[in-house]
Amino acid sequence: MSDNWIVQNLNSALNTWNEKLAEIWTLLTQSPESFKGGTIWSVITGINGALTAIGYGLLVLFFAAGIVKTCGSFTE
Repeated sequence: MSDNWIVQNLNSALNTWNEKLAEIWTLLTQSPESFKGGTIWSVITGINGALTAIGYGLLVLFFAAGIVKTCGSFTE
């Protein structure tokens, strides 16, 4: 190593840069199931299940309302 403070500062900056890039790379290549122990992923899948159930319920409701509206006009 050189005794020059500029070279030492540059080496320190490059080492810090490499460490941060390695940390970013591990975050980007990590699966959602293993990120932060998987708790965030389980919350997301729970919300998705609830929204799917609500969507199916509304689909059935509007389908039934359309059938009733169509069949109701036949009696007139």
